Amino acid sequence: TNHTLGDNDKALKEYSVLLDKMANIEDMPVDAVVIHNSAGKLFFEGGKLDKAVQFFRQALHEAETAGNLQLKSEITLNLANALSARGEGDKAMELYGKLLKTKQLKKTKISFLTRFNKSLLLIKMGELEKAKEILHKIVETRSPTANGVKGNIFLTLGNLAISEGNVDEALDYFGKSLDVAGDEDFSARADAMRSIALAQLRKGEPDKAIAALEDVLEDLLNSDVVGNTVNLLTAEIWNCMSYVYRKVGDLGQAKNFAKLALQTYKADLGETNPVTLRNVSNLQLILLEEAEGLEKSEAKSIIDAAKFEMEETLEAFISFDDPWTYRLDVASLKTNLGLVAIWQGKPKKARKLVRQIKEIELPPDHPLEHRVAVLEERLGELEKKKN
Repeated sequence: TNHTLGDNDKALKEYSVLLDKMANIEDMPVDAVVIHNSAGKLFFEGGKLDKAVQFFRQALHEAETAGNLQLKSEITLNLANALSARGEGDKAMELYGKLLKTKQLKKTKISFLTRFNKSLLLIKMGELEKAKEILHKIVETRSPTANGVKGNIFLTLGNLAISEGNVDEALDYFGKSLDVAGDEDFSARADAMRSIALAQLRKGEPDKAIAALEDVLEDLLNSDVVGNTVNLLTAEIWNCMSYVYRKVGDLGQAKNFAKLALQTYKADLGETNPVTLRNVSNLQLILLEEAEGLEKSEAKSIIDAAKFEMEETLEAFISFDDPWTYRLDVASLKTNLGLVAIWQGKPKKARKLVRQIKEIELPPDHPLEHRVAVLEERLGELEKKKN
């Protein structure tokens, strides 16, 4: 129930208790396949990929023993997606291939979901044309079963168009995603409208972007749905508002919306949840930008406070003891702390952070690469002055 309501932390605790009981008590009146698969989903959503893979594999073994084709195929897809997220593309592709070769699954929801997730992996691997071919084939199919994935496909095609600089084409795809979203599916509609807003911002139309996001917030406010799920979606939209205002240079509004989002994440997810920690980091970045426009005497207290928050957040991410999953968070925080060290006139500390960042594997063309380059450039200038 807590999983359905979006309270994953409570759900994970409940599953942990149940899994312990299952390990110690024989013939418990629960379906082990469903329990292990559900636990895997929770770990996957929480970014704990090793645990997710472990439980999906256990559930798959149990489903195969029971001869349950429907559950077996669903769990196989979950396992493939977890392996893909963990960077094991070859293993994931092998599982996608097995599912697509299963005749009983032809034109089922699992089949279309498999094709969609395979295309996402192909995009990650840089094989864009192959991915697009799969996505367009699903869109063109007349099977009603495919309708459930078409919204996400249009979003993906729109994002690809954005990456290729075709903003008008992207807006067309995002509009189609909105069209196929049901009136009651506020989450799908919000995703589409958020994508439309960010595309309008990229097109140089921030007023339209803000208006689109305000429409989403109004829809969420008037929605009959209450609780954790709608709260978190509202926080995501506030973060988008913050991003738009930051891009147009209104750091005051950007800060206000970032604070609203952070308050929600702290209340609904807890202070040590990775999503909450990322929002702490995002807010500090806005505060640092705001401080850059102030006199050094005024900026010092803001920068010192931001530095303290970022160091605490960095320690929290490191304490998760999962360097691969949180590598981008760690790299981002160390980059920001490096910039703070430069502002404080501490080149040795900044250089140490740069060396640590260089040891972290960043995805090709990741936006963080630009910020690291800025850090290195400013560090070089500071070192010249010091020498």
